[in-house]
Order: sequence, then C-alpha cells, then structure tokens
Amino acid sequence: MWAFLSERIRGVNIGPFGVVFDRVVGESITLSELFDIFDDYAASEGAPFTVALDEVQEARGYKSLQAAIAHSYDYNSHVRFVLTGSQVGLLEDFLGERDASAYLFGRAINRVEVKRLSKERSLDFLNKGFHACGVKPPEELERVVEALDGIVGWLAHYGNYKIKGLNTNEIMRSAVILELEEVKKLRGKYYQPILQALAQGGASWSYIYRFVSAAVDTSERQFNEALKQLVKYGYVEKSEEGYTIADPVLRLAITKNWEKIW
Repeated sequence: MWAFLSERIRGVNIGPFGVVFDRVVGESITLSELFDIFDDYAASEGAPFTVALDEVQEARGYKSLQAAIAHSYDYNSHVRFVLTGSQVGLLEDFLGERDASAYLFGRAINRVEVKRLSKERSLDFLNKGFHACGVKPPEELERVVEALDGIVGWLAHYGNYKIKGLNTNEIMRSAVILELEEVKKLRGKYYQPILQALAQGGASWSYIYRFVSAAVDTSERQFNEALKQLVKYGYVEKSEEGYTIADPVLRLAITKNWEKIW
C-alpha cells in the first residue's frame, strides 16, 4: 500500500481539517483525488479499500469532505466508507438524509445502531474483555454495570482504564470530566436548565418548561428549539413517557453526586 502511494503522493501535512496530501509533482491533492488513488490501489489488489471516519458529525461543516465522499460513492467502486458518530442526529445531518441539496442526499447506506446492553450482556462484555487481557475481573462489576447503564462506550472506557491500574473513582472522574467538556460546548442559555430539570430522572414537557421558565426568560418557541437540539445532539431521549438524559455519566455529572456511588 505505502509503495503504491509513495509513487503518487510526496508528503503529508497537518491542515485545519486533518491531513493534506501533496502530489509527487508538487501540487496539492484533493480528497476526491486521494479516494481515486485508493480506488486504483484496491482495484490492483482485487479487494475493497475501507475508509473509516470516527465521530464524523464533528466534520458536518466541511462540505469538501461530504463532496469527496459523494464523488467516491459515484465513481470509486472499490472504496467503502464506515462513518461513526455518537450524536445520531448530527450524523444524520452530515449524511444529508433530510436535505435534498446535501452532497450525500439519496445515497444508500447500511445503518448499524449500537444499543444499550442489558445487564447480563454488559457483565459478559466486561468479563470477556478482562479475561482476554489476562486480568481477573473486579468484584465491583455489577455496581459498575448498574451505574453505566449498558452504554458500550463507557463500559469500554471503564475496562480500558481499569486494566491500566486506575481505581474506579478515578475512572468515573475522568468520564465525568469528558462529559462536562462536551456540555461546555453548548452555547445556548436554555441547554443547562433543561439538563438540570432532567438530572433527577425523566420529566414531561410541561415540567421541563416550567423549570426552565423559572430559571431564564424564554418562550415556547425558543424552549422547543433548544429541547429539539438536545435530542439531536444525543444528550436527551424522547419517549412516550417524556424526556430523559440519555447518558448516565452526564446525569451523574449534572447532579454532582458521582463520588457517592463508590
């Protein structure tokens, strides 16, 4: 692979989006041209070439990436894309599923949704992970599974740092800090009160609206837009019973009682 690329690409430079590839002849190379090179390589090998992009919703403002993927979808028969994201609504925005003017609108996709694991499957997931690493599973696993509520990412986070020697309190602290850093990115004045209203458990629309109205001046239109965005971001889940905070670690972070669990 690298021998194939070295004949076509001179170097790699870090750019504002990620990496910038330079041609041997000295010109910049576009992402579409890079995917063309991947396609040529895959054709020469008789096997597909897979491009995996993690947390791709973070790149939803980069139209050039969307255009390059659309180009590859149309013209590169040997290139496959795996796009992952933890914020489903924003990932759907990147894919342009509801925007006819989007580059990727109308392209066929295969969706794989990673749902919460049951208590039994969560325990099995962690036990197998520890055994695979040659580590005896900790006795606290049931408490951990109850706290992390089957979220695969947090189960993996716990297992990874437990193997590295961190105690559970340190692991939970690092998880909470990660969530708080994400929440800080929310700029609207309604987001924090909505999350605080939901921190103790599920609530109806009317309860959340009254809670937020008591905290900040708002209107139903502004409130509904903020609540809709939190659902899109994946912070809040909507069901027939009302609204809940989707992430157990975020819930712990907002209530500030995560230390009491351990």
